Amino acid sequence: MQDKLISRGTVRTFTKRAVISAQGSTPKAMGAVLEGHVRVTRVLVGGEENLYHVGDPGFWFGPLALITDAKTTVAVIADTDVRIFLLSKAQFERIAMEDPIFYRYLALFIAQRYASMLRHISDSKLISPEERVCSKLAELLQLQSPGNGQLGPVTVKVSQVDLAAIVGVSRQTLNELLKKLERRGLIEIAFRSIRVVNPVLLRGNDDYW
Repeated sequence: MQDKLISRGTVRTFTKRAVISAQGSTPKAMGAVLEGHVRVTRVLVGGEENLYHVGDPGFWFGPLALITDAKTTVAVIADTDVRIFLLSKAQFERIAMEDPIFYRYLALFIAQRYASMLRHISDSKLISPEERVCSKLAELLQLQSPGNGQLGPVTVKVSQVDLAAIVGVSRQTLNELLKKLERRGLIEIAFRSIRVVNPVLLRGNDDYW
């Protein structure tokens, strides 16, 4: 299935700040980040832009809109110069006709994203800011390296400004929370990235993960 996806897709490059998929647009393809980083945002009523996620290589976007033919609910914007793998709607439907089991894989993928969304909503209302930070870092790890159960350090490429926006706290509050986690030996703070010393301990710190 992976070989078939690769053979049917195309690769495009986008410059920094280019809109790869606009909010409210008609879906034409699903995509995956190969190089660089993208921002997943949604403009709320009143014009405020809400940052939902920063996607690294391996991050997929667009499958649900492709299946339902609904307008896209978020925008995907190049945060750096990026290379994106794109599978067009026509090729998507062709693969699904040839191998119906493709829908099972896609359903599992969408279910994972749905669970992530529920955690995001629950975390924003029911748990402490520190737990929200742990939960979001754990989620970013999962999206960056699905199924990765390694014990060793993993670097999450996200700036403190972006992480603060995603978690819903001020930049100053986030810095204090990260320093607290650093003192506990869970993370190490770096420039535009956070090194998770032990992913298992970080996830174990969050009962909602």
